[in-house]
Amino acid sequence: MKVLKRLSLSQICLIILILIASFFRLYNLSDSLQFQGDQGRDAIIVSQIFTQRDLVFIGPVTSVGNLYLGPLYYYFMLPFLWLSYPSPIGPAYAIAILGIITVFLMYQLGKNLISTRAALIATIFFTFSSTVIAYTRFSWNPNPAPFVSAWMIFFTYKAWQKKPWYWIAVMVCLAVLFQLHYLALLSIGGAGVIWLISFFENWKEKNRSKNFTQQLKATAVGIFFLFLSFTPLVLFDYKHNWLNANAFYNLIFQDNNFKATTSSGLITKAFEALKETHGRGLHALFEIAIGQQRLLNTILLIVTLAILGWLLIKNKKDKHWAGFVVISAYLVAGIIGTAFYEHTVFDHYIAYLFPVTFWIYGIILDFLITKWKFIGKLISGTFIAYFLWFNLNHLPIYKQGWTIDDMQVVSDSIYQEIKPGEKYNLVLFSESRDLDAQNYRYFLTTTDRPPLKRESRGEAETLVVINEDHSIKNVADSPVYEIVVFPDKNPKKTLMIPNGPEIIILSTREDR
Repeated sequence: MKVLKRLSLSQICLIILILIASFFRLYNLSDSLQFQGDQGRDAIIVSQIFTQRDLVFIGPVTSVGNLYLGPLYYYFMLPFLWLSYPSPIGPAYAIAILGIITVFLMYQLGKNLISTRAALIATIFFTFSSTVIAYTRFSWNPNPAPFVSAWMIFFTYKAWQKKPWYWIAVMVCLAVLFQLHYLALLSIGGAGVIWLISFFENWKEKNRSKNFTQQLKATAVGIFFLFLSFTPLVLFDYKHNWLNANAFYNLIFQDNNFKATTSSGLITKAFEALKETHGRGLHALFEIAIGQQRLLNTILLIVTLAILGWLLIKNKKDKHWAGFVVISAYLVAGIIGTAFYEHTVFDHYIAYLFPVTFWIYGIILDFLITKWKFIGKLISGTFIAYFLWFNLNHLPIYKQGWTIDDMQVVSDSIYQEIKPGEKYNLVLFSESRDLDAQNYRYFLTTTDRPPLKRESRGEAETLVVINEDHSIKNVADSPVYEIVVFPDKNPKKTLMIPNGPEIIILSTREDR
């Protein structure tokens, strides 16, 4: 009780929020775990680091642009998969714990950026957001982005507050974000705006203060660390005819990738991107929080931008004004950057903006409560209540239809059918469209009868077809390459897993 008496009300609320966040991020994790193709692929690669001493120098490949990320996330997974091996649950627990820490950071860093009350409000939203929770309950390379971006925003703020050496930390965070998801590179826009503001402020100071020199030195050191983080990718590129560099160039500049329109006119492109900022703004600020409700979200967007604009222009004497500017810079850079991106922007693409979104909620609601008194409290309370109602009805904490235990059962059934030394490959038909069956493949790689590696799949004498969605009636009619080229398409055996997939075994072996 004495400890509680020494705590402030906001600190007590924070403890309660962390406990709630822990429940939402850890409860029933195994039975609700998303373990699909990407997760299976990552688990195979990481497990081979400690089982076969097979170090990796590149990370996951992007779904758009065929661009390889850095290997940092694989090495983040490494100790946690090693601890839980052969179960793939370890990295998921690591991500969940990182998500709980990020809840704490929303408050602790937010106090400096936007005030204690605003930070507490933001933390409430971050704690209960079903979108945020969803990306803390399974292992995937974009999922640590909110943790890293929260630090990057804070370091940017500190660097602007006459502490230039923090620019090194900003660049280190940028290097990490770029290895998590390529669109997180847009965070350089927010940091770049503040860097320029700081640069001209230091330039104008009489006799060019030491802050000016330190900013240049810190930036140079930060850029060095940034390029140093690219070393594994550069070595890979050098050996593979600059595959990654060409993919990055095509992603940014070619007609079907990172641009607003295929039209050639610069003015037309800018106009199209400007129109797209409306939809991207709705996505970043409200769709991740209360779903796709275009009219309501548009009204909320107008109100939010109006209040935020007033605070930035008319409220410069507020001691947290600099924090408002930094957060707004990251938001605007993210919205404009994604407006030039021609493909669909999924939630995980902008995961690095999650802290920005909810810090802005804290800024706006704190303003309403402070300035509009009763009406402001009524509006804020109504919005919070609606937010909680929506998100509590979309919590991703319940049992999935197909769990990792079910996958283990299927894999065990396949294992029983495979003879020692048999060369076999897998094909999966499912809604995930992961033809390689990477999730099942992972479980089988943990046994003494692993499937063939990619470079040896042409040697397969047995092909195991996992018909998860029961979409094929006759396996011989499938246009999938592995089936088309397989010599004998007459099933040797068919297994039916209770409440699960059909397993069809094709083989050229005479002992079947």
